[in-house]
Amino acid sequence: MATPFFSTLLLSLIAIPTIGAGGTAPRSDILALKSSLAVEEYETSILRSQDGTFSCGLHSIYTGAFTFSIWYSDSLNKTVIWSANRGRPVSSRRSVVTLRKDGVMVLTDYDAAVVWQTEADLPNVQYAQLLDTGNLVLKNTSGAVVWQSFDSPTDTFLPTQQISSTAKIVSSTQLHVPGHYTFRFSDQSILSLMYDDTNVSDIYWPDPDYQYYENNRNLYNSTRMGSLDNSGEIFASDFAWHRPLAASDKGYGIKRRLTLDYDGNLRLYSLSNGSDSNRKWTVSWLAVSQPCMIHGLCGPYGICHYSPAPTCSCPPGYAMMNPGNWTQGCKPIVDTIGCGDGEHNMKFLRLPDTDFWGSDQQRINQVSWQHCRNVCLSDCTCKGFQYQEGNGTCYPKNFLFNGRSFPTPTVRTMYIKLPASVNVTNSLVPQSNVLNKEKHHLQCDRVSKTTREPVPDVVREDSKDEPKWFYFYGFIAAFFFIEVFFFTFAWFFVLRREFRSSQQLVAEEGYRVMTSHFRMYSYRELAKATEKFKHELGWGGSGISYKGTLDDAREVVVKRLDNVTRNKAEFQDELHVIARINHMNLTRIWGFCSDRSHRMLVLEYVENGSLANVLFSNKMLLEWNMRFNIALGVAKGLAYLHHECLEWVIHCNLKPENILLDQDLEPKITDFGFAKLLSRSGSNQNVSRARGTLGYIAPEWVTGLPITAKVDVYSYGVVLLELVSGTRILDFVVGLEEDVHVVLKKFVKMLSYRLDGEEPLWLAEFVDFRLDGDFNYLQAKELIKIAVSCLTEDRKRRPTMESVVESLLSVELADEN
Repeated sequence: MATPFFSTLLLSLIAIPTIGAGGTAPRSDILALKSSLAVEEYETSILRSQDGTFSCGLHSIYTGAFTFSIWYSDSLNKTVIWSANRGRPVSSRRSVVTLRKDGVMVLTDYDAAVVWQTEADLPNVQYAQLLDTGNLVLKNTSGAVVWQSFDSPTDTFLPTQQISSTAKIVSSTQLHVPGHYTFRFSDQSILSLMYDDTNVSDIYWPDPDYQYYENNRNLYNSTRMGSLDNSGEIFASDFAWHRPLAASDKGYGIKRRLTLDYDGNLRLYSLSNGSDSNRKWTVSWLAVSQPCMIHGLCGPYGICHYSPAPTCSCPPGYAMMNPGNWTQGCKPIVDTIGCGDGEHNMKFLRLPDTDFWGSDQQRINQVSWQHCRNVCLSDCTCKGFQYQEGNGTCYPKNFLFNGRSFPTPTVRTMYIKLPASVNVTNSLVPQSNVLNKEKHHLQCDRVSKTTREPVPDVVREDSKDEPKWFYFYGFIAAFFFIEVFFFTFAWFFVLRREFRSSQQLVAEEGYRVMTSHFRMYSYRELAKATEKFKHELGWGGSGISYKGTLDDAREVVVKRLDNVTRNKAEFQDELHVIARINHMNLTRIWGFCSDRSHRMLVLEYVENGSLANVLFSNKMLLEWNMRFNIALGVAKGLAYLHHECLEWVIHCNLKPENILLDQDLEPKITDFGFAKLLSRSGSNQNVSRARGTLGYIAPEWVTGLPITAKVDVYSYGVVLLELVSGTRILDFVVGLEEDVHVVLKKFVKMLSYRLDGEEPLWLAEFVDFRLDGDFNYLQAKELIKIAVSCLTEDRKRRPTMESVVESLLSVELADEN
């Protein structure tokens, strides 16, 4: 019989493919263990897929800078479809990619600093291989894939590559660094294009001005899966009636790629046939046919308009921030805030048929233009307001972003706040002219005079100097305006279907808040919502919570954060990460306040308060099925935080006080993500000074070990014991001189011993006596068994929350059967 050593050696020899025999060269698609790709030989030291379509190696992005990338071999410009170190190039000297003998693929710079590497615990890696699909994989002794580049895409999806629930691509800027555009499944399980920056995060495709069903999408589909097939069809689980999006040249035998370009548009490219010198990429499908719909295209304060080519311009009173780079937008010529200057020192510039989408402070219905103006004038943070003359809707805005000029059936006018000292009389307002027959191309470096109109009279409040006849002519003009509006609206109403079908359409109907409903609130808004912080709900480790009611009648919890030491930008950046987390067993974050020194969160209000208030009191008796459902719901919420959400989050303070119960007693975990938000130092993988609560913190906290997700598993075990017994774990320790961890260790050991025995009477004694023996024996035993495994001192032996959910679901199904 062969020894294990020789068996392993034999498998290794079988698993690693070679070409020929004797002194023949190894296959070009294989990188063996302890082999390297050196930057000095980047033109020849590469991997090439067997069919020759793809190449992989160190790729020159500009002089002296390289990325470890995969690209199309036979395309004219070596189109890159994946990069390991995008945004962090390595030097043209001594940089190398190595598949080490331990199976880790490593990219090092000239000074041997590790720039990128694969996971360190991959089992039995034997070689790397570039497949014909463009996927770079690591395979083990049996030839199975243990790592693949398809799991970490950059800005491109390839045919057969799965668009999973956690997969996303991020645009690359023209400087080869990650941009602000993302393509992934949204919190509502809809495949979406998003603009994602520190201050702004919103969806622009599918069209946010329409409901999901108007965009032919299914909302809250439990399956998040998509793909691009070899025929040029894009599938996604949220597409209504499972109808795919198809390339204009749909068919097999064409090389394709789905790329999120630097301008924020998602395009499907097809590679034409022919010789290498004649082959080129052509667009066979694109997501956004109207470029001005793409958020952030012209940057802050910039306005996108058509002539008919999409063009970026600055409004009067503003100048381009960085000539040649519209992503940075415009800046005011002088300070536009003017707080305390008085209304006579401010004026409003009228921009007809213009809107800045999003960043609304509030929506005020059926008010006069004068009222809307006064609301903005009295608020220092208001940069302007959008007003709809037809229905009297007012939108004060604290940030001017996603500016667009377009004709619309609903008269939509933007008014920008400016100091009275700014002279804009002879300036031109960016306007769209869809009848211009110039060749359509993106022109964002200058403003053509043919696409601008002179600035109309700036609106100011100075009634003493206005002649009386102004009102007479204004009255006549109003009647004329109403008549024109009536006929224009009727024309749009009758022909709107045909008009929308034309690609010349630049009108956009409706107005809604961001799909995520996440926004910034002013301190004044939250003071009003809480009646000046009158209704206190409780005090936690992060601060005081108050109950409030927003203007849209939503009941919320306003949590004042006391120990936030991060600056405003970092605070908002962390919040936008947390806000994208969405699960039925996690409380929703509606927004935040970062007004001067105030740091507050606006959270979903949950009717029945915390689990602690219900479980440890006689206000309500939780029946057994309710307790089991709470245990399952909390496990699902933690599993989502640890394994499924886009940003891996450790709670670090799970306890009954941070588990809320809604009107159906469905659990919702709150205060997740605060470990980073409250400046408890370290990354998610090493939150070394995070503070927990005595009785729920894991033993490794005391010893100073790095904090991992297993601390939440430990806390969950304590919560399970409390759910079953109906008693605080700390009550077992009261009066004892031993440390709480020592007592818990002994207690867990005793439970483990009894679980192994066959005597069932102890279980009835341990379960909450208030249930009077009315509980499920199988489920109770399983909960205690899970709790014992969660409370193991060795954190490596604790289960993951995913496995806990599977165990609970199995015992739930077994009980139903």
